[in-house]
Amino acid sequence: MSKQLFLYDTTLRDGAQYKGISFSLQDKLKITQLLDDFGMDYIEGGWPGSNPKDEAYFRHAKNLGLQHAKLVAFGATRKPLTTVEQDAQIQSLLSANTPVVALVSKFWQYHVETVLRSDLKENLSMIFDSVAFFKSHNREVVLDAEHFFDGFKDSPDYAYQCLEAAIEAGVDNVTLCDTNGGTMPSDITSIVSKVHAKFPQLSLGIHCHNDCELAVANSLASIKSGVTLLQGTVNGYGERCGNANLISLLGTLLLKPTFNQVYAVNSNVKASHLSTLSKQVADIANMPLKADASYVGNNAFSHKGGIHVAAIAKASKTYEHIDPALVGNQRDITISELSGKSNVQLQAKKLGLDVSRNFDQVLASIKSLEKNGLTLENAPGSFEMLVRKQDESYQPHFTVLNIQSNVNDLNISSRHNSELCTATVKVRVKNKIAHVVEEASGPVDALNLALKKALTSFFPQVRDMQLTDYKVSILNPEKASAATTRVWLQSGYKQELWATIGCSDNILKASAQALIDSYQLFLIKFSDFTEGKQTTVPKHHSLNFHHEVSHNGNA
Repeated sequence: MSKQLFLYDTTLRDGAQYKGISFSLQDKLKITQLLDDFGMDYIEGGWPGSNPKDEAYFRHAKNLGLQHAKLVAFGATRKPLTTVEQDAQIQSLLSANTPVVALVSKFWQYHVETVLRSDLKENLSMIFDSVAFFKSHNREVVLDAEHFFDGFKDSPDYAYQCLEAAIEAGVDNVTLCDTNGGTMPSDITSIVSKVHAKFPQLSLGIHCHNDCELAVANSLASIKSGVTLLQGTVNGYGERCGNANLISLLGTLLLKPTFNQVYAVNSNVKASHLSTLSKQVADIANMPLKADASYVGNNAFSHKGGIHVAAIAKASKTYEHIDPALVGNQRDITISELSGKSNVQLQAKKLGLDVSRNFDQVLASIKSLEKNGLTLENAPGSFEMLVRKQDESYQPHFTVLNIQSNVNDLNISSRHNSELCTATVKVRVKNKIAHVVEEASGPVDALNLALKKALTSFFPQVRDMQLTDYKVSILNPEKASAATTRVWLQSGYKQELWATIGCSDNILKASAQALIDSYQLFLIKFSDFTEGKQTTVPKHHSLNFHHEVSHNGNA
């Protein structure tokens, strides 16, 4: 029979201490619902005695109707030389009316004496009184043993005394905290084993910080030594370098035989939901998800080197430790100057394209573009357009005949952006021509609006396509204003996103290249445009690009 492990999420409390994160009340409630739907056992919602938002959170969270998780209010043991009845923070915890209370306590005598400025005996009383108080009010009590491993190394006897005080008071779980994140896995294993041997009936938890990039490793090490409650945060958010990442921790627990054949978690928790949860929380936190995040990052199953890709095509487990679908992720074959035959063939196959007839030509084009700065690995839309253009049967939905951009007089002394930029676009579809002028506050925006307006006259669905992101990179900054510019843009239609890229010493020309490919791709992929499919416009066309700046303006 598998040993049961319990998942304790502190994203809303410890995770909120990550620099750059500021959850609103609604954010916290949304994440709470996501965590409950996922199957989390405990959700630590915040510290009701510390701020009005957390107090409001616990009032509203009661109405969520959580199905799986127990809600936890976090606080501290009573203050020195007072009583639990007199301690306002203790009373705030009680008023939160959660089924579980988490109390942080001091287990390191150095911390007690130098930071808390109390004596060791009083600290033992603080632990006992606080735990006993909440047990008398029928609360489940989790005691966070702050700096436990530092304290144990300094004085095992005092650490044991703190544990004994908590046990005597009726504590439900003591979570051993690597607060500084500096403990090695071997020390975790050794110390947890000693504690478990001395108190075999005591439920133990682990709370690790990631200052040495060991939080997940330390958490895993603790399990085999007797820990059954695992604390962490989604995506590893937390103070300084963060906390143990529950996403990567769960990926390993659920999918690696070393653990999943011995230990079990809540049956509602599914590995296939990990990528979704990670991205949803990252989106609410307004934090970019790390591309190299284990299991769920965009690069987690990304393959660039031609030798690797060739091996993947024959046997995926050569360079993938699991099937990416198991965690809701997918394989990504990157196109770059390092690409070999397999890279191009697999990526083309994924897009439903056949490159067998013109493979050499396609690969040569890729390497030439990469050499000139037009990197395709983050712009699969441009790769698709490149492959399509190399096919003899390709016919574009439209041809751009002319683009003109005019930046009006720039009043640099003005505090307001009142100057408008003008873009003129001339496109041809079959034998029809649209000639459009648009104005906007920026030249690229004007160009996009003009191109969209021109195309909408032929393809009305184009109005629903949106430019969602735009990034500019300078490839050779030593050339100053004459530097080559790479423009990456992302477009969207309904729930679909795609990226294209352009490269030129003229930022507007680079933008035009990316925009044109993006609109062509939209017309190919997302709608059945009769007129576009019947177009007889020649495959090869030149872009006559004119950029005009009056009165010392620049692009």
